[in-house]
Amino acid sequence: MQATNLAELKELRSFRRGRVSSRSEIRRQLLFRTNYEKLLFSRLATLFRIHINTIAQNFEEGAFFDTSVSARELYQTMSPLIVSFLRRVVINTYRNNEEEYSGGRKAEEAFVFGRHVDVDELVNSYYRGRELVLAGIPANISKKIGKIIMDGRGESLTLAQISSNIRKYIIPMSRSRAALIARTETHGASSFANHSYHDQVRNNLGMNMYKEWVATGDGRTRTTHAEANGQRVHMDDKFQVGGSNMSYSGDPAGGAKNVINCRCVIIYVDERDIVLP
Repeated sequence: MQATNLAELKELRSFRRGRVSSRSEIRRQLLFRTNYEKLLFSRLATLFRIHINTIAQNFEEGAFFDTSVSARELYQTMSPLIVSFLRRVVINTYRNNEEEYSGGRKAEEAFVFGRHVDVDELVNSYYRGRELVLAGIPANISKKIGKIIMDGRGESLTLAQISSNIRKYIIPMSRSRAALIARTETHGASSFANHSYHDQVRNNLGMNMYKEWVATGDGRTRTTHAEANGQRVHMDDKFQVGGSNMSYSGDPAGGAKNVINCRCVIIYVDERDIVLP
């Protein structure tokens, strides 16, 4: 029993951070997100481009397009890509936290102070909350393709001209959608994983843990998020952000107004830790 108590005490000491720099934490978390955001954007933009080119080519050759079939096929290729990406983000969020609190010792897969975590359950839990929103992206792209075809036929354009318009207008639009998905899902997934990690730390070590909202603090920061800056609540409580209750930055419960393009971070601390500007 004494050995166990000593081990737990060592874990508690290795978690407590004393004074935490919010600026350093913002830089660390945003660097992590930026790298993964670029990766997801590249993969999604390529996937969308291939799909749109195939649709345009098939229409030019056979004058056929079905909006629902297009949306379904695009989602069926997009979904596993995003799930695989989310798994990677969750694993590496856990690894980064584990290495930080263990003094730089390399972590494997996903652990919380040496305890293995069911990554697939975490990913599935997050994805279930995002699936409806993500399914709307392929549906929206397909509807816009259908409108171009309908307008082209109304203007008596040739199949080649309509096909060219599909590529001309939909590919740039799809890149914009890819960028939006990449930003939103990277932020949301990394924030969700960070919150889940620290919630398990709290449960495993029996800590009285708090979380603090930290806004990036520049000209692009929402007024409501700037107002939430420095808000500290207990781990079980919600942040009050722009009239919404949110467990963490990027929490889908905050709605699009609080999630899209958000760059805020959450700092998790023991009750005795101090967060510095």
